[in-house]
Amino acid sequence: MTTTKTPVQIAETFFGHWNANRIDAALAMLSTDVLYDNVPFPDIVGRAAVGEFHRGFGIGTDFLLDWQVTHIAAAGNVVLNERIDVFRHVNGATITLPVMGTITVENGEITVWRDYFDPADFDRQLAAVKAQQD
Repeated sequence: MTTTKTPVQIAETFFGHWNANRIDAALAMLSTDVLYDNVPFPDIVGRAAVGEFHRGFGIGTDFLLDWQVTHIAAAGNVVLNERIDVFRHVNGATITLPVMGTITVENGEITVWRDYFDPADFDRQLAAVKAQQD
């Protein structure tokens, strides 16, 4: 795929799709063999597997996203993005998580998506969301 968009513009479009609940459009921006490294969890390889992971968690159904990019910069084809990821659960609860990530763009496609965050913070907030369901 060839594109005239810069890697930063591709990253911004990608996050915009997630925020607008256009999950299929976001996933379509990934290469078929994308590496998704959701640090510290095991790597996920492949567009289909990334989609299964997110849908399995309830992205787009149980959780709607508001991923707020606070800083973004590129070094060549690698885009650094600092975000506040907000997950809004259908029960009204939210998870708010600081994230630092990278996206590697090759030939207009995202070939590597890597996010770093505090899993203990995420788990604590997820437990509170689940407690509200009970």
